[in-house]
Parts: sequence; structure tokens; C-alpha cells
Amino acid sequence: MSSANSAIPAAANKNDIRAYGQISDQDEEGANEATVQSQQVASLSTRKALWAYLILCFSTGPTSSMAFNYVSAAIQSAANNVGHQPGSNKPCARRGRIECLVKFGGGEIDYVSYVLYLRSIGRAMEGIVTIMTAGVADYSRYRKTMMLSSIFLFGALALPFAGLTGSGYNHLNALATLYCLLTTVQGVYTVIEASYIPIFMRSVGGLHSASPAADPDTQRTWKKGFTVSVLALVASNVGGLVALLIGIILVYGIGSYVQVGYFSYLLAITIGGCITIIFATIGKFLLPSVPGQERPKGQNLLFLAVKGWIRMIASARQYPEAFKFCIGWILWNTGYSNFLGLTQSLFLEVTGIARGSGVYQVWSFTNVIFACMGSLGFLFIYPHVHVPIKSWAYFFLTVNFLCVLWGCIGISNHVTIGYKHAAEFWVEQVLFMSTSSALRSYNRTVFASLIPCGSEAQFFGLEITLDLATGWINPLVQGVIQDHTHNLRFPMIPNVLLIFVAALIYFWVDIPKGIEDAKVPLIVSRSE
Repeated sequence: MSSANSAIPAAANKNDIRAYGQISDQDEEGANEATVQSQQVASLSTRKALWAYLILCFSTGPTSSMAFNYVSAAIQSAANNVGHQPGSNKPCARRGRIECLVKFGGGEIDYVSYVLYLRSIGRAMEGIVTIMTAGVADYSRYRKTMMLSSIFLFGALALPFAGLTGSGYNHLNALATLYCLLTTVQGVYTVIEASYIPIFMRSVGGLHSASPAADPDTQRTWKKGFTVSVLALVASNVGGLVALLIGIILVYGIGSYVQVGYFSYLLAITIGGCITIIFATIGKFLLPSVPGQERPKGQNLLFLAVKGWIRMIASARQYPEAFKFCIGWILWNTGYSNFLGLTQSLFLEVTGIARGSGVYQVWSFTNVIFACMGSLGFLFIYPHVHVPIKSWAYFFLTVNFLCVLWGCIGISNHVTIGYKHAAEFWVEQVLFMSTSSALRSYNRTVFASLIPCGSEAQFFGLEITLDLATGWINPLVQGVIQDHTHNLRFPMIPNVLLIFVAALIYFWVDIPKGIEDAKVPLIVSRSE
């Protein structure tokens, strides 16, 4: 963008711009960006807008928590029910190191690998759909409409689970299909929800450096970003806690796994979907519509989204720090999310599928509690500890690395530690969930400071889009490893490597330079 553009007032319109004389299309687009920015700030500057946003974040928590904790557990339990021991027709064991085969495609695979392959398929679908939708949210007033539509669909997909109580392959396939669809839709609302964070940050001031103590505007902006990011995650986690509490009541009220199988899991998932739909309806009437870029006339939205994605990838030279940070975030998130899935399956294996359902409910519940404590603790401590912004990431990544490494230590049968005892899972939960939740809040806020105005959803979609290259490969690799070793600690090796490489990339990112780069918007030519 030319330097002349800096002289144009933020609220200028097209007629005002032409009064300057010979103004290029690029200058006109830049002024449009300034107008959109001022309108966005006005839309989200009220406390009502923040509360509405948090209600919508809360609405996604019940189904999201159910999808991660109970859907995969129900699938693992269903697969264990229909599977058989290798070389015989004997039913699978319920506890310990289990060798259990189930049908998959034209062959048979380990029953835990079945869940891992489903995660791989779901992540691949999530990436493809995000490519098609993320950029569209930045145009006109589609942001609110697309977020609400995806949340309503997310909740609706959870409703059929209570009816899938059979124990045959038809029910297992139905569970698998709904799980993949939930994962896909979750990616859409996650991207658009995160795209609100930079807009909230701009509503209180601007960033002039990466130092929290640089000036009043910078202090307010960093604090607002971390506050919105943390509270959004906490709101979602509280929604998850509500659903998990319902799950615990169902387990101890209806009966244990031995009495009713995994029906309590399925009923809790359906109730979670109902909660999501109810609170999304409330948020729909409270959240203001946020303006975006003008949609080019005569352009098909799908074609526009693809072109916008290609243009954004081509902007890597313009915003190199944003892309580097995003890659580091992706690698960490891939290792983090897949490690969570492995510990979930390993916990069921160590405690016993049949007798551990009640303990698993409690463990899932405290998982979310420690996540809330970690992000809220970070929000409380942040203003009082004046350290470089990147130091927080180094600390969180170190704790994550050590937790995953602990599981790798237990690969050998001669080693008595490495998530081989129930107590180890509880210690891991405190350390891993608290630091991971804080790092998620940190990532969304820092990335928000590195992306240009007017392209929020598209750049947050970049995280999931690029995750397409790693997010589905890692579960696939884990599935292959598990299928050959029948030892859930072996698949932890790729995750510990991913977190280590992510830490190196975080070290490489120059945040002050990225903040300066983001002040120049990504210009969309009128020919598009």
C-alpha cells in the first residue's frame, strides 16, 4: 500500500477519497478497509457484544466435549463389543493390553486403530470444508450467519446418538459417520469464532510492539486479546462441564457400563446437542452483526473462497511471521490433540473398559476443570509478570513436551512407569491440560496480532487449512503404529517430535516485525 493512504481518515468514504485527486484502486480499497475496521470496532465495543459472544462459545462446549470424550469412547466400546481376538472368534477382553480386531474396509484392524483412522478421516474432511468456507466469512455480514449455522448443525448432529444403542456393525458405522461429520463442522465454527478475537482487540486500541508495557494502547490491546481468548475457551469449557456433569449423573443414576453398556455415553451426547441448540438460539438474538469486506459483484461465493485462499497463501512474503507462527501452532496442536486422544484410549485400557466407565466420566470432568484453571491462571498472572511475550510459549511447550515424553518412556515392558498406573494419568492431567489450555489462549491472541484487518476468518482458517497437511497424517501414522504394535505408547513418539519442532519454530518467529507487517491490509482487487 502506498504511503499516501496513511493520510486518509479512518472514517473516510469513497467520495472523500476521490477529493484527494488521483487515487489508485489500491488506495480506494485501503480506505474501504479503514471504514470496515471502524464499523467492526463499533459493533463489538460494548459489553453486551462480549457477553453474546461468550454465550455462543458456551453453546459449543456441550457438544464439543461430548464429541471428544464420549463419542470416541462409545466408538471404542462398540468396536470392542463387535470385535474378536486374533485367530479366533472369541470376544475381545475388556481390560489390559488388548489385542482386538474389527472390520474396516476390506480387511481387519486393531479396534483402537479404528478410532485413530476415524480421527484422520474427520480431520481431512475438516480441512477441505474449511478451505471452502473460511474466506467467505470475511465478506459482507456473513460472519455471524455462518458461525450460527455451523453451531446449529453441530448441535443437530449430536441428537441421533441416543438411538444408536445396538451392538452390531451397522450401529458402529453410524457412530463413525456422525463422529466424522461432527469433526468436520467443528472446524467451521472454530475458525469463525476465533476470527472475532482480533476485532475485539482493535475495539480498545492498537498494538505498537510486542512489549506488554510499551504504551497504554498496547497494554489494553494485549490484555483485551488475552481476556477474550481465555474467556471464550473457559465459556466453552464450562459448557463442556455442564454436559459432563450430566454424563456423570447418568452413569451413576442409570447404571454402570456392566449394567447398561455405553447407553449413558450416547444419551449424554444427545442432551449435549440439545443444550448447544438452546444457547445458540439465545446468542443469535444478542450478538450484533459484524460488517466485512464488500463482496465483489457477480462472484460465486465458492469460487471467491478458493481464490481468496490462493491469494492468502501467496501473501506469505507479505506476512512471513504470521505464517511461521501458524505453522508452529499447527505442529503443536497436532501433537497436543492426538496425544489427548491417545491418553483417552490408554486410560480406558489401563482402568478397564467395563469397570472404568464411572472413573472415566470423572476423569473427563476434571480434564475440563484443569483446562479452565490453566487458562484463567494465565489470565490472572499475565499482567503481574513482565516477561517477553514468547517466554510464555516456551514455558507451556516445555511442560507439554515432558508430559508426552513420559508416555514414550513407558514403551518398554521392563519400565514400570509411563502411564501404566491410574495415578500417573491424574498428574499428567493437571500439568498437560492446564498448560495446553493456556497455550491455546496465547496462540489465538498472538496470531490475531499478526494478521491484517479484513482477513480475520481467512487467516484463522489458514490454521486448519494447513493442518490438513499434518492433522490427518498423524492419526493415520498413529493408527498404523498401533495396528502393528498393539501398544498405545508407541504412537506417542510422533507427538513428542511434533512438539519439539513446534518449539523451534516459535523461537524463529519475530513477533514485533509481524505486528508491523499486519498494519498493511491484504488488498483485494476490484476485478475479483
